[in-house]
Amino acid sequence: MIGKSNDYISICLGDDVLKVAIVKGAAGATKLSNVYAQDVKGLAEDQLIKAMQAMIKKLGGKKLTPIFVVPSSMTTTKNIEIPSTNPTEIESIVNLQAGRHTPFSREEIQIGYINLGVTDNNYSKVLLVIVNKKDLTRHLGVLEKAGLKVKKVMFAPEGISSFYSKANNLANDATPSGIIDIGKYATDFVITFKGLPITSRNIPVGHSQLQAEGDAAKGKLVDELQKTIEAYQSEDIGESPTNYILASDDGIQSLLKEKLNWDATVSPYVDIIKTDQKTLVQLGATFGDISFLGVTSSATVAQSSQINLLPEEVEVEKSIEAQTKSVYQLACNILLLLIVTAAILGPKLYFQGQYLKKMKEQHKGDRTEVVKLETLSKRSKIIYNFLETRMVTLDVLHELYDKLDSRIYLTSLFLDDAGTVNIQGISEVSNLVYKLATNLKSSELFTRVDVKSTTDKKDRGESVTAFEIALKLSAFVEEDEQQEITLK
Repeated sequence: MIGKSNDYISICLGDDVLKVAIVKGAAGATKLSNVYAQDVKGLAEDQLIKAMQAMIKKLGGKKLTPIFVVPSSMTTTKNIEIPSTNPTEIESIVNLQAGRHTPFSREEIQIGYINLGVTDNNYSKVLLVIVNKKDLTRHLGVLEKAGLKVKKVMFAPEGISSFYSKANNLANDATPSGIIDIGKYATDFVITFKGLPITSRNIPVGHSQLQAEGDAAKGKLVDELQKTIEAYQSEDIGESPTNYILASDDGIQSLLKEKLNWDATVSPYVDIIKTDQKTLVQLGATFGDISFLGVTSSATVAQSSQINLLPEEVEVEKSIEAQTKSVYQLACNILLLLIVTAAILGPKLYFQGQYLKKMKEQHKGDRTEVVKLETLSKRSKIIYNFLETRMVTLDVLHELYDKLDSRIYLTSLFLDDAGTVNIQGISEVSNLVYKLATNLKSSELFTRVDVKSTTDKKDRGESVTAFEIALKLSAFVEEDEQQEITLK
Protein backbone atom coordinates (compact mmCIF):
# COMPACT_ATOMS: atom_id res chain seq x y z
CA MET A 1 0.00 0.00 0.00
CA ILE A 2 1.46 3.34 -1.06
CA GLY A 3 1.66 6.18 1.46
CA LYS A 4 0.51 9.79 1.16
CA SER A 5 3.95 11.07 0.14
CA ASN A 6 4.16 12.83 -3.25
CA ASP A 7 7.92 12.42 -3.60
CA TYR A 8 8.93 9.26 -5.48
CA ILE A 9 11.96 7.42 -6.70
CA SER A 10 10.62 5.62 -9.77
CA ILE A 11 12.71 2.67 -11.01
CA CYS A 12 12.52 0.59 -14.15
CA LEU A 13 14.81 -2.41 -14.52
CA GLY A 14 14.35 -4.00 -17.92
CA ASP A 15 15.49 -4.07 -21.54
CA ASP A 16 19.08 -4.25 -20.17
CA VAL A 17 18.83 -0.70 -18.82
CA LEU A 18 18.38 0.58 -15.27
CA LYS A 19 16.35 3.80 -15.34
CA VAL A 20 15.58 5.99 -12.35
CA ALA A 21 13.55 9.20 -12.07
CA ILE A 22 13.06 11.41 -9.02
CA VAL A 23 9.59 12.97 -9.23
CA LYS A 24 8.29 15.35 -6.57
CA GLY A 25 4.99 17.13 -6.00
CA ALA A 26 1.29 16.32 -6.17
CA ALA A 27 -0.67 15.56 -9.33
CA GLY A 28 -0.85 18.61 -11.61
CA ALA A 29 2.24 20.14 -10.00
CA THR A 30 4.76 17.34 -10.41
CA LYS A 31 8.36 18.11 -11.18
CA LEU A 32 11.12 15.88 -12.50
CA SER A 33 14.07 16.77 -10.28
CA ASN A 34 16.67 14.18 -11.33
CA VAL A 35 17.29 11.20 -13.60
CA TYR A 36 19.81 8.41 -13.80
CA ALA A 37 20.43 5.54 -16.20
CA GLN A 38 22.95 2.75 -16.55
CA ASP A 39 23.43 -0.08 -19.00
CA VAL A 40 23.24 -3.26 -16.89
CA LYS A 41 23.54 -5.81 -19.67
CA GLY A 42 25.65 -8.74 -18.51
CA LEU A 43 25.96 -7.58 -14.88
CA ALA A 44 25.82 -10.24 -12.17
CA GLU A 45 23.29 -9.74 -9.38
CA ASP A 46 25.85 -8.58 -6.79
CA GLN A 47 27.28 -6.09 -9.30
CA LEU A 48 23.77 -4.82 -10.04
CA ILE A 49 23.05 -4.37 -6.34
CA LYS A 50 26.26 -2.39 -5.85
CA ALA A 51 25.42 -0.20 -8.86
CA MET A 52 21.95 0.48 -7.46
CA GLN A 53 23.31 1.27 -3.99
CA ALA A 54 25.67 3.82 -5.50
CA MET A 55 22.76 5.30 -7.47
CA ILE A 56 20.52 5.54 -4.39
CA LYS A 57 23.27 7.25 -2.42
CA LYS A 58 23.94 9.70 -5.25
CA LEU A 59 20.26 10.62 -5.69
CA GLY A 60 19.27 10.53 -2.01
CA GLY A 61 16.61 7.96 -2.79
CA LYS A 62 16.24 6.47 0.72
CA LYS A 63 14.08 9.39 1.82
CA LEU A 64 11.66 8.95 -1.10
CA THR A 65 8.79 6.52 -1.71
CA PRO A 66 10.07 3.78 -4.06
CA ILE A 67 7.89 2.51 -6.91
CA PHE A 68 8.84 -0.06 -9.50
CA VAL A 69 7.72 0.34 -13.12
CA VAL A 70 7.36 -2.93 -14.98
CA PRO A 71 8.69 -2.57 -18.54
CA SER A 72 6.34 -3.60 -21.34
CA SER A 73 8.79 -6.35 -22.33
CA MET A 74 7.93 -8.17 -19.05
CA THR A 75 4.17 -8.01 -19.50
CA THR A 76 1.52 -9.78 -21.51
CA THR A 77 -1.74 -7.94 -22.18
CA LYS A 78 -5.11 -9.24 -23.25
CA ASN A 79 -8.41 -7.46 -23.90
CA ILE A 80 -11.38 -9.32 -22.43
CA GLU A 81 -15.03 -8.63 -21.69
CA ILE A 82 -16.55 -9.40 -18.29
CA PRO A 83 -20.32 -10.05 -17.95
CA SER A 84 -20.66 -7.72 -14.97
CA THR A 85 -20.28 -4.11 -13.94
CA ASN A 86 -19.76 -4.83 -10.24
CA PRO A 87 -16.10 -4.16 -9.27
CA THR A 88 -15.98 -7.12 -6.84
CA GLU A 89 -17.41 -9.52 -9.41
CA ILE A 90 -15.06 -8.20 -12.09
CA GLU A 91 -12.04 -8.83 -9.87
CA SER A 92 -13.22 -12.36 -9.08
CA ILE A 93 -13.85 -13.25 -12.75
CA VAL A 94 -10.49 -11.78 -13.83
CA ASN A 95 -8.73 -13.94 -11.23
CA LEU A 96 -10.48 -17.03 -12.59
CA GLN A 97 -9.84 -16.28 -16.27
CA ALA A 98 -6.24 -15.04 -16.00
CA GLY A 99 -4.69 -18.52 -16.25
CA ARG A 100 -6.37 -19.14 -19.62
CA HIS A 101 -4.38 -16.42 -21.36
CA THR A 102 -0.88 -17.64 -20.50
CA PRO A 103 0.96 -20.98 -20.53
CA PHE A 104 1.87 -20.49 -16.85
CA SER A 105 -0.23 -21.65 -13.91
CA ARG A 106 -2.17 -19.13 -11.82
CA GLU A 107 0.40 -19.41 -9.00
CA GLU A 108 3.23 -18.49 -11.40
CA ILE A 109 1.79 -15.18 -12.56
CA GLN A 110 0.93 -11.81 -11.07
CA ILE A 111 -2.05 -10.07 -12.62
CA GLY A 112 -3.65 -6.64 -12.71
CA TYR A 113 -6.32 -5.08 -14.83
CA ILE A 114 -7.66 -1.75 -16.05
CA ASN A 115 -11.41 -1.26 -16.33
CA LEU A 116 -11.92 0.42 -19.71
CA GLY A 117 -15.66 1.00 -19.36
CA VAL A 118 -19.01 -0.62 -20.14
CA THR A 119 -20.11 -1.91 -23.56
CA ASP A 120 -23.57 -1.54 -25.11
CA ASN A 121 -24.59 -5.01 -23.89
CA ASN A 122 -23.70 -4.06 -20.29
CA TYR A 123 -20.37 -5.93 -20.27
CA SER A 124 -17.20 -4.44 -18.80
CA LYS A 125 -14.18 -4.07 -21.10
CA VAL A 126 -10.97 -4.93 -19.28
CA LEU A 127 -7.30 -4.78 -20.20
CA LEU A 128 -5.70 -7.74 -18.43
CA VAL A 129 -2.01 -7.36 -17.56
CA ILE A 130 0.04 -10.48 -16.75
CA VAL A 131 3.59 -10.66 -15.38
CA ASN A 132 5.78 -13.64 -14.61
CA LYS A 133 5.85 -13.65 -10.79
CA LYS A 134 9.29 -15.25 -10.60
CA ASP A 135 10.91 -12.50 -12.70
CA LEU A 136 9.03 -9.78 -10.87
CA THR A 137 9.97 -11.16 -7.44
CA ARG A 138 13.62 -11.37 -8.53
CA HIS A 139 13.65 -7.70 -9.53
CA LEU A 140 11.95 -6.66 -6.29
CA GLY A 141 14.46 -8.74 -4.34
CA VAL A 142 17.36 -6.93 -5.99
CA LEU A 143 15.82 -3.58 -5.11
CA GLU A 144 15.28 -4.65 -1.50
CA LYS A 145 18.87 -5.85 -1.18
CA ALA A 146 19.95 -2.47 -2.51
CA GLY A 147 17.96 -0.78 0.27
CA LEU A 148 14.61 0.00 -1.38
CA LYS A 149 11.36 -1.63 -0.26
CA VAL A 150 8.99 -1.05 -3.15
CA LYS A 151 5.53 0.27 -2.18
CA LYS A 152 3.82 -0.15 -5.55
CA VAL A 153 4.47 -1.87 -8.89
CA MET A 154 3.24 0.18 -11.85
CA PHE A 155 2.31 -0.71 -15.45
CA ALA A 156 4.22 1.77 -17.65
CA PRO A 157 1.54 2.19 -20.41
CA GLU A 158 -1.00 3.33 -17.78
CA GLY A 159 1.26 6.24 -16.81
CA ILE A 160 2.12 7.05 -20.44
CA SER A 161 -1.57 7.15 -21.45
CA SER A 162 -2.51 9.45 -18.57
CA PHE A 163 0.50 11.70 -19.18
CA TYR A 164 -0.21 12.40 -22.87
CA SER A 165 -3.96 12.45 -22.41
CA LYS A 166 -3.60 15.43 -20.05
CA ALA A 167 -0.78 17.11 -21.98
CA ASN A 168 -2.45 16.89 -25.44
CA ASN A 169 -6.07 16.94 -24.23
CA LEU A 170 -6.77 13.49 -25.72
CA ALA A 171 -9.62 12.77 -23.29
CA ASN A 172 -12.04 14.70 -25.50
CA ASP A 173 -11.11 12.84 -28.71
CA ALA A 174 -13.76 10.57 -30.23
CA THR A 175 -11.19 8.02 -31.40
CA PRO A 176 -8.11 6.40 -29.86
CA SER A 177 -4.57 7.72 -30.26
CA GLY A 178 -1.29 5.88 -30.70
CA ILE A 179 1.80 6.81 -28.64
CA ILE A 180 5.25 5.71 -29.85
CA ASP A 181 8.03 5.86 -27.25
CA ILE A 182 11.44 4.80 -28.59
CA GLY A 183 13.96 3.69 -25.96
CA LYS A 184 17.57 2.52 -26.18
CA TYR A 185 16.87 -1.11 -27.08
CA ALA A 186 13.10 -1.26 -27.54
CA THR A 187 10.03 0.78 -28.46
CA ASP A 188 6.77 0.96 -26.54
CA PHE A 189 3.67 1.34 -28.69
CA VAL A 190 0.59 2.26 -26.64
CA ILE A 191 -2.93 2.81 -27.97
CA THR A 192 -4.87 5.03 -25.58
CA PHE A 193 -8.45 6.23 -25.30
CA LYS A 194 -9.97 8.52 -22.66
CA GLY A 195 -6.70 8.52 -20.75
CA LEU A 196 -6.50 4.71 -20.45
CA PRO A 197 -4.33 2.22 -22.36
CA ILE A 198 -6.42 -0.02 -24.62
CA THR A 199 -3.47 -2.15 -25.68
CA SER A 200 0.30 -1.98 -25.75
CA ARG A 201 3.22 -3.77 -27.34
CA ASN A 202 6.98 -3.80 -26.79
CA ILE A 203 8.91 -3.85 -30.08
CA PRO A 204 12.59 -4.89 -29.82
CA VAL A 205 13.87 -2.02 -31.95
CA GLY A 206 15.37 1.05 -30.31
CA HIS A 207 17.87 3.86 -30.70
CA SER A 208 20.83 1.48 -30.76
CA GLN A 209 19.42 -0.36 -33.81
CA LEU A 210 18.31 2.86 -35.52
CA GLN A 211 21.80 4.35 -35.16
CA ALA A 212 23.62 1.14 -36.11
CA GLU A 213 21.39 -0.08 -38.97
CA GLY A 214 19.87 3.17 -40.22
CA ASP A 215 17.03 2.86 -42.74
CA ALA A 216 16.79 -0.91 -42.34
CA ALA A 217 16.02 -0.58 -38.65
CA LYS A 218 13.55 2.23 -39.33
CA GLY A 219 11.77 0.09 -41.91
CA LYS A 220 11.63 -2.82 -39.45
CA LEU A 221 10.18 -0.58 -36.75
CA VAL A 222 7.50 0.77 -39.08
CA ASP A 223 6.59 -2.77 -40.18
CA GLU A 224 6.20 -3.86 -36.54
CA LEU A 225 4.01 -0.85 -35.82
CA GLN A 226 1.82 -1.79 -38.76
CA LYS A 227 1.56 -5.41 -37.57
CA THR A 228 0.49 -4.17 -34.16
CA ILE A 229 -2.36 -2.15 -35.67
CA GLU A 230 -3.40 -5.08 -37.83
CA ALA A 231 -3.53 -7.37 -34.78
CA TYR A 232 -5.49 -4.70 -32.91
CA GLN A 233 -8.02 -4.50 -35.71
CA SER A 234 -8.30 -8.27 -36.10
CA GLU A 235 -9.15 -8.68 -32.42
CA ASP A 236 -11.85 -6.00 -32.79
CA ILE A 237 -10.62 -4.26 -29.65
CA GLY A 238 -11.91 -0.87 -30.75
CA GLU A 239 -11.69 1.82 -33.39
CA SER A 240 -8.33 2.36 -35.08
CA PRO A 241 -6.28 5.36 -33.96
CA THR A 242 -6.66 8.47 -36.09
CA ASN A 243 -3.60 10.28 -34.80
CA TYR A 244 -0.20 9.23 -33.51
CA ILE A 245 2.24 10.84 -31.15
CA LEU A 246 6.01 10.42 -31.22
CA ALA A 247 7.53 10.91 -27.75
CA SER A 248 10.86 11.85 -29.37
CA ASP A 249 12.07 13.01 -32.81
CA ASP A 250 13.85 10.00 -34.26
CA GLY A 251 13.40 10.63 -37.97
CA ILE A 252 10.54 8.19 -38.62
CA GLN A 253 7.73 10.78 -38.85
CA SER A 254 7.98 11.06 -42.64
CA LEU A 255 8.38 7.29 -43.02
CA LEU A 256 5.14 6.71 -41.08
CA LYS A 257 3.35 9.07 -43.45
CA GLU A 258 4.91 7.55 -46.50
CA LYS A 259 4.41 3.86 -45.68
CA LEU A 260 1.35 3.83 -43.41
CA ASN A 261 -0.28 7.18 -44.16
CA TRP A 262 -0.18 8.02 -40.47
CA ASP A 263 -0.36 11.63 -39.39
CA ALA A 264 2.20 11.45 -36.60
CA THR A 265 2.95 14.46 -34.40
CA VAL A 266 6.27 14.86 -32.63
CA SER A 267 5.51 15.79 -28.98
CA PRO A 268 8.66 15.22 -26.90
CA TYR A 269 7.87 14.40 -23.28
CA VAL A 270 10.89 16.49 -22.19
CA ASP A 271 9.09 19.60 -23.50
CA ILE A 272 5.98 18.80 -21.47
CA ILE A 273 7.15 17.74 -18.05
CA LYS A 274 8.28 20.39 -15.58
CA THR A 275 11.95 20.16 -14.72
CA ASP A 276 15.07 22.27 -14.19
CA GLN A 277 17.85 23.11 -16.64
CA LYS A 278 20.29 20.59 -15.16
CA THR A 279 17.85 17.70 -15.64
CA LEU A 280 17.04 18.86 -19.18
CA VAL A 281 20.73 18.64 -20.04
CA GLN A 282 20.82 15.11 -18.66
CA LEU A 283 17.76 14.11 -20.70
CA GLY A 284 19.04 15.67 -23.89
CA ALA A 285 22.77 14.99 -23.77
CA THR A 286 23.88 12.58 -21.04
CA PHE A 287 21.01 10.10 -21.53
CA GLY A 288 19.83 11.21 -24.98
CA ASP A 289 19.25 7.68 -26.31
CA ILE A 290 17.23 6.58 -23.27
CA SER A 291 13.54 7.31 -22.70
CA PHE A 292 12.43 8.20 -19.18
CA LEU A 293 8.78 8.58 -20.23
CA GLY A 294 7.59 5.36 -18.54
CA VAL A 295 9.31 5.90 -15.16
CA THR A 296 8.42 9.60 -15.08
CA SER A 297 4.76 9.36 -16.09
CA SER A 298 4.10 6.39 -13.78
CA ALA A 299 5.18 8.45 -10.77
CA THR A 300 2.67 11.16 -11.67
CA VAL A 301 -0.24 8.68 -11.40
CA ALA A 302 1.11 6.58 -8.49
CA GLN A 303 -1.76 7.62 -6.21
CA SER A 304 -4.58 7.06 -8.72
CA SER A 305 -3.48 4.15 -10.93
CA GLN A 306 -5.77 1.14 -11.24
CA ILE A 307 -2.96 -1.38 -11.44
CA ASN A 308 -0.65 -2.49 -8.66
CA LEU A 309 1.33 -5.58 -9.57
CA LEU A 310 2.93 -5.95 -6.14
CA PRO A 311 2.72 -9.69 -5.28
CA GLU A 312 0.17 -10.60 -2.60
CA GLU A 313 2.77 -12.22 -0.35
CA VAL A 314 4.83 -9.03 -0.43
CA GLU A 315 1.77 -6.99 0.52
CA VAL A 316 1.01 -9.39 3.40
CA GLU A 317 4.63 -9.15 4.55
CA LYS A 318 4.47 -5.36 4.44
CA SER A 319 1.17 -5.43 6.34
CA ILE A 320 2.74 -7.61 9.05
CA GLU A 321 5.75 -5.28 9.19
CA ALA A 322 3.42 -2.30 9.57
CA GLN A 323 1.50 -4.03 12.38
CA THR A 324 4.76 -5.01 14.07
CA LYS A 325 5.94 -1.43 13.80
CA SER A 326 2.68 -0.19 15.32
CA VAL A 327 2.99 -2.64 18.23
CA TYR A 328 6.62 -1.62 18.73
CA GLN A 329 5.67 2.06 18.74
CA LEU A 330 2.89 1.34 21.24
CA ALA A 331 5.33 -0.55 23.47
CA CYS A 332 7.80 2.34 23.23
CA ASN A 333 5.07 4.82 24.15
CA ILE A 334 4.04 2.71 27.16
CA LEU A 335 7.68 2.41 28.24
CA LEU A 336 8.12 6.16 27.83
CA LEU A 337 4.98 6.75 29.90
CA LEU A 338 6.32 4.48 32.64
CA ILE A 339 9.65 6.30 32.60
CA VAL A 340 7.93 9.70 32.84
CA THR A 341 5.69 8.41 35.66
CA ALA A 342 8.71 7.03 37.48
CA ALA A 343 10.55 10.32 36.95
CA ILE A 344 7.62 12.23 38.49
CA LEU A 345 6.72 9.87 41.33
CA GLY A 346 10.22 8.54 42.06
CA PRO A 347 11.67 11.71 43.60
CA LYS A 348 8.42 12.33 45.48
CA LEU A 349 8.45 8.84 47.01
CA TYR A 350 12.17 9.15 47.76
CA PHE A 351 11.77 12.45 49.62
CA GLN A 352 8.74 11.15 51.51
CA GLY A 353 10.75 8.10 52.52
CA GLN A 354 13.62 10.29 53.67
CA TYR A 355 11.23 12.53 55.60
CA LEU A 356 9.65 9.50 57.29
CA LYS A 357 13.08 8.16 58.17
CA LYS A 358 14.04 11.52 59.63
CA MET A 359 10.80 11.65 61.65
CA LYS A 360 11.47 8.17 63.02
CA GLU A 361 14.97 9.16 64.06
CA GLN A 362 13.72 12.39 65.66
CA HIS A 363 10.99 10.63 67.64
CA LYS A 364 12.90 7.44 68.40
CA GLY A 365 13.21 8.48 72.09
CA ASP A 366 9.54 9.48 72.20
CA ARG A 367 8.55 6.06 70.93
CA THR A 368 10.48 4.39 73.75
CA GLU A 369 8.65 6.54 76.26
CA VAL A 370 5.31 5.77 74.62
CA VAL A 371 6.01 2.02 74.84
CA LYS A 372 6.88 2.42 78.56
CA LEU A 373 3.69 4.40 79.17
CA GLU A 374 1.62 1.83 77.31
CA THR A 375 3.11 -0.99 79.43
CA LEU A 376 2.47 0.97 82.60
CA SER A 377 -1.12 1.66 81.50
CA LYS A 378 -1.77 -2.03 80.93
CA ARG A 379 -0.41 -2.89 84.37
CA SER A 380 -2.47 -0.15 85.99
CA LYS A 381 -5.57 -1.45 84.25
CA ILE A 382 -4.93 -4.96 85.54
CA ILE A 383 -4.53 -3.67 89.09
CA TYR A 384 -7.62 -1.49 88.73
CA ASN A 385 -9.71 -4.45 87.53
CA PHE A 386 -8.40 -6.55 90.41
CA LEU A 387 -9.27 -3.88 92.96
CA GLU A 388 -12.62 -3.29 91.35
CA THR A 389 -13.45 -6.98 91.69
CA ARG A 390 -12.40 -6.99 95.34
CA MET A 391 -14.54 -3.93 96.03
CA VAL A 392 -17.61 -5.73 94.70
CA THR A 393 -16.95 -8.64 97.05
CA LEU A 394 -16.50 -6.34 100.01
CA ASP A 395 -19.68 -4.44 99.11
CA VAL A 396 -21.65 -7.71 99.02
CA LEU A 397 -20.29 -8.80 102.44
CA HIS A 398 -20.96 -5.39 103.90
CA GLU A 399 -24.53 -5.35 102.59
CA LEU A 400 -25.27 -8.89 103.86
CA TYR A 401 -23.79 -8.09 107.26
CA ASP A 402 -25.97 -5.00 107.45
CA LYS A 403 -29.19 -6.85 106.50
CA LEU A 404 -28.74 -10.10 108.45
CA ASP A 405 -30.68 -10.68 111.66
CA SER A 406 -28.75 -11.96 114.67
CA ARG A 407 -30.77 -15.16 114.57
CA ILE A 408 -29.55 -15.99 111.02
CA TYR A 409 -26.12 -17.22 110.19
CA LEU A 410 -24.65 -18.07 106.77
CA THR A 411 -23.08 -21.41 105.90
CA SER A 412 -21.79 -20.49 102.32
CA LEU A 413 -21.49 -17.59 99.94
CA PHE A 414 -20.58 -17.86 96.20
CA LEU A 415 -20.03 -14.94 93.73
CA ASP A 416 -19.45 -15.83 90.02
CA ASP A 417 -18.12 -13.72 87.10
CA ALA A 418 -21.67 -13.03 85.83
CA GLY A 419 -22.60 -11.13 89.02
CA THR A 420 -24.76 -13.88 90.53
CA VAL A 421 -24.51 -14.36 94.32
CA ASN A 422 -25.69 -17.59 95.95
CA ILE A 423 -25.99 -17.65 99.76
CA GLN A 424 -26.94 -20.53 101.99
CA GLY A 425 -27.69 -20.34 105.72
CA ILE A 426 -29.79 -21.33 108.74
CA SER A 427 -32.51 -19.27 110.43
CA GLU A 428 -33.83 -19.97 113.87
CA VAL A 429 -37.21 -18.59 112.75
CA SER A 430 -38.52 -19.44 109.26
CA ASN A 431 -40.17 -16.03 108.75
CA LEU A 432 -36.82 -14.32 109.08
CA VAL A 433 -35.74 -15.89 105.74
CA TYR A 434 -38.45 -14.02 103.80
CA LYS A 435 -37.83 -10.90 105.79
CA LEU A 436 -34.16 -11.09 104.78
CA ALA A 437 -35.16 -11.45 101.14
CA THR A 438 -37.42 -8.39 101.41
CA ASN A 439 -34.63 -6.35 103.01
CA LEU A 440 -32.16 -7.40 100.31
CA LYS A 441 -34.61 -6.36 97.55
CA SER A 442 -34.66 -2.87 98.94
CA SER A 443 -30.91 -2.66 98.58
CA GLU A 444 -29.53 -0.74 95.55
CA LEU A 445 -26.71 -3.28 95.31
CA PHE A 446 -29.02 -6.07 94.15
CA THR A 447 -31.51 -5.93 91.30
CA ARG A 448 -33.05 -9.37 91.77
CA VAL A 449 -33.55 -11.53 94.91
CA ASP A 450 -35.00 -15.05 94.70
CA VAL A 451 -35.57 -17.46 97.61
CA LYS A 452 -34.64 -20.70 95.93
CA SER A 453 -35.45 -23.08 98.83
CA THR A 454 -36.36 -23.37 102.51
CA THR A 455 -36.13 -26.60 104.53
CA ASP A 456 -37.09 -27.31 108.15
CA LYS A 457 -34.59 -29.40 110.07
CA LYS A 458 -33.12 -30.05 113.53
CA ASP A 459 -29.91 -28.33 114.49
CA ARG A 460 -28.46 -29.13 117.98
CA GLY A 461 -31.81 -30.42 119.08
CA GLU A 462 -33.70 -27.29 118.01
CA SER A 463 -36.04 -26.70 115.03
CA VAL A 464 -34.42 -24.41 112.42
CA THR A 465 -34.97 -23.50 108.74
CA ALA A 466 -32.17 -24.04 106.13
CA PHE A 467 -32.43 -21.73 103.11
CA GLU A 468 -30.82 -20.73 99.81
CA ILE A 469 -31.20 -17.30 98.21
CA ALA A 470 -29.98 -16.19 94.70
CA LEU A 471 -29.02 -12.55 94.18
CA LYS A 472 -28.13 -10.55 91.03
CA LEU A 473 -25.82 -7.57 91.34
CA SER A 474 -27.19 -4.35 89.78
CA ALA A 475 -23.83 -3.36 88.19
CA PHE A 476 -23.68 -6.59 86.15
CA VAL A 477 -27.26 -6.20 84.91
CA GLU A 478 -26.42 -2.73 83.55
CA GLU A 479 -23.36 -4.11 81.71
CA ASP A 480 -25.48 -6.91 80.12
CA GLU A 481 -28.11 -4.42 78.93
CA GLN A 482 -25.43 -2.14 77.43
CA GLN A 483 -23.92 -5.07 75.50
CA GLU A 484 -27.34 -6.00 74.07
CA ILE A 485 -27.90 -2.45 72.87
CA THR A 486 -24.49 -2.43 71.22
CA LEU A 487 -25.18 -5.71 69.40
CA LYS A 488 -28.53 -4.44 68.10
